[in-house]
Amino acid sequence: MKPLSAAFVLGMFFVSVAPSAATADMKAPVREIIEAAARSWDNTIDEPAEDVFSVDRLDRLFSEDFVEAFEAASKNPPFDPPEGETTGYPFDYDPIAQGQDGCPFENIQLEDDGEGQVTAFFNNRRCMGEGPDYEVQTILIFEVVDEDGRTVIDDFYPVVDGQNGSSIKQDLKAQGGL
Repeated sequence: MKPLSAAFVLGMFFVSVAPSAATADMKAPVREIIEAAARSWDNTIDEPAEDVFSVDRLDRLFSEDFVEAFEAASKNPPFDPPEGETTGYPFDYDPIAQGQDGCPFENIQLEDDGEGQVTAFFNNRRCMGEGPDYEVQTILIFEVVDEDGRTVIDDFYPVVDGQNGSSIKQDLKAQGGL
């Protein structure tokens, strides 16, 4: 029996840990987006709200297809852009908070569901009242892919009444005429 070479053993080690490293990275872009949105709704922070869909975040955290849909929809925003501008914010609500009104995010949890799906759970309705309607979690399902060696968000869906809601990327494509 031949002894195993160091290169072979090292290669087997990296193959065995690669899936767990990739799994850990799947949450990273979702975590940044959720945390940025949460800071925007946190009334204890005196800084201006963060733009979840800033040019920097779009370039780093979203797929080329999502960015194309976002940019196309920005040319047809729900509100008239400011005078002299040709694009605007493509949403008339916060697609992460799932509304125009909300509360600071509480109990944020991220789950890597495997196969490129990360689910975010949080409560952002509790400050609006008491009772079961205000205890309901907001749930978003993110499709995360590897694109050019980067882990990026390709799409996300709200869960509405226990069912997947509309694809945010497909809504953007429809709004942008793609």
